Amino acid sequence: MTQAIDAGERVVSLDLETHGPEALIKRAAELVPLLRENAVRCHNERRIPSENLSAMRQAGLLRMSRPRRYGGHEAMVATKTAVFGELARGCGSTAWVTTLYEDAAFLISLFPDEVQDEVFADQDTLITATLIPAGKAQPQGEGFLVNGKWPFNTGCLDATYVVEPAVVELSKGAPEVCLFLMPYSELVIEDDWSPVGLRGTGSNSVRAKDVYVRPERMLRLADVMRGIYGTKLNKGPLYRVPPIPYIVSSAGGTFPGLAQSAFELVTERLVGRPITYTLYTDRAQAPVTHLQLGEAALKIKAANHLMTEVADRLDRRALNNEALTPDEGPMIWGIIGYTSRIYAEVIESLRQMSGASALSETSAIQAVARNAQALATHAMLIPTTGIEHYGRAICGLPPNTPFLSS
Repeated sequence: MTQAIDAGERVVSLDLETHGPEALIKRAAELVPLLRENAVRCHNERRIPSENLSAMRQAGLLRMSRPRRYGGHEAMVATKTAVFGELARGCGSTAWVTTLYEDAAFLISLFPDEVQDEVFADQDTLITATLIPAGKAQPQGEGFLVNGKWPFNTGCLDATYVVEPAVVELSKGAPEVCLFLMPYSELVIEDDWSPVGLRGTGSNSVRAKDVYVRPERMLRLADVMRGIYGTKLNKGPLYRVPPIPYIVSSAGGTFPGLAQSAFELVTERLVGRPITYTLYTDRAQAPVTHLQLGEAALKIKAANHLMTEVADRLDRRALNNEALTPDEGPMIWGIIGYTSRIYAEVIESLRQMSGASALSETSAIQAVARNAQALATHAMLIPTTGIEHYGRAICGLPPNTPFLSS
């Protein structure tokens, strides 16, 4: 089956069996055995194994957010989050790195089209991004000189470009945050990433010293928040999804797969295992097991339902060319924070069900639990932050973050 798609400069014929949502999700699921096999290596090497990246490239999973005219899929929110979840069933670090690559590609798609021509000329080019305004920029000629040190540059070791935020005075006395696109070849990557969880993401700090950025490689964050972009060609529904809700929804995409992986790991080795210091020779026959697994399964289903609501709402608004209402952005952030708490609770309960063997560094469920603990500390996923944003909206108060529009 094919479908004609307006890809900006031309109409392309899209083979839905090859490039459609179901195909991308299916390919991600097919990579789970490889990702699980490489998970320990990923953790030890503190970066994504080249085999993982190669397999994802071949599956088209590193081009989901790119415009179709560059060979991308322009995959909607429901598709990308489902893909992230499948990848996380195999390796949390690989899923998280893919998330950041796709978020960054989405941001690049908002830059002027000539910038996209440069960045996306090579379909294998990877881009990263952060939203921490840890840098400073100053006008220099027609462009800018950028200096700073940004932490948490997930996937930087295999990327070519990065989008970093920095504070600059475009008008005297009026500092603001702008996004600057820079090549990694002009930056210094520090070897400072050694956490206990998501260790394979290679989220090192990056330093810039007097890096010159051309004017077309800068976007004002205030413009991005208002939907004012540099691109003239990217008019598809994907690029009508507001950037911050898009990124927030991405951030929540790894947790469902981690929770499902933990559930699978527990149930796969359940039958025939005794419960020590009891008469149960098969814990599958014990009522406590039934209660624990039943609650875990229901929590996963409930959280998945909320995640689906986020994706469907964003996609529906974009497809209908409708703006989010003032309370929908905070609600989406609140849902992502709340589901992060639920998934983290489920994973920890399943780890405890696994007994002392789960304390081993080589235990698969220990790896899942470590990744979940690391993910739960991400500033965008901390439950109290997102839930407060939603609560303020319910009370009719304006957002207390520059990343939500009032």
